[in-house]
Amino acid sequence: MIWINQHRRLLLFSAIVTVQVLLLVAIVAREEQRLTGLEIVLESRPVDPRDPLRGDFVILSYKAEDLSSIPILNHKVGDRIYVEFVDHGRFWEPVSVSSDLLHRIDWSEGQAFVLAYVQSVSPLRVSYPDLGTYFIPLGTGEPPKPPDVFVSISDDGVARIKRLEIDGLKWPD
Repeated sequence: MIWINQHRRLLLFSAIVTVQVLLLVAIVAREEQRLTGLEIVLESRPVDPRDPLRGDFVILSYKAEDLSSIPILNHKVGDRIYVEFVDHGRFWEPVSVSSDLLHRIDWSEGQAFVLAYVQSVSPLRVSYPDLGTYFIPLGTGEPPKPPDVFVSISDDGVARIKRLEIDGLKWPD
């Protein structure tokens, strides 16, 4: 009887440790991608950042979400696509879309592919997962103007926000 109780405690302890290790691995993997991925800069558009129920954060919209000037191939709303970005000086601009991801070793200098989902097809509008909101310290307020968004791109095209800048200075500081 005592052996069974000890065995159950050991199983419970093992389950708790396993869950904690899995959470830690997920956090480390996400942070590693943010720190070591290819960094690009996207131009944002202003959106109201206030929501008393969700805390202080900035809602970000991007010029690169409107791809109406890019020809599309038989995409439907909800399709997963990859947007090719090219370095155009300060900002990276979208130039084409593809259903398949080009391997990172085949990317040219000044080229990146970012995972996106089709929001509408006529005109083509996309959304980029994990790039819509950026949490900021309490009481920071709204940015004085649209920030430049520095994004880290992983080998599989997943983008994560690294930081925001306004006039070349980190915001919020």
